[in-house]
Amino acid sequence: MNKKTTFTRNTKKPFDDSDIDYSAIDKMTNEEVHKGALSDEDALPVTKDQENEFRRVKPKRNNND
Repeated sequence: MNKKTTFTRNTKKPFDDSDIDYSAIDKMTNEEVHKGALSDEDALPVTKDQENEFRRVKPKRNNND
């Protein structure tokens, strides 16, 4: 019954969203939100073809259990 105990420490500061105008976002329609998402080249949605190329990866089993 020798289990290894691990500890993690979260050193990141909480996300500061005080500069985001949520009222402007709430006024947008779903179509406007979708159009805005498509215009962001760094975060384009995944296409069906890309989705079909994904493969499921099983997590590595922990032998200490």
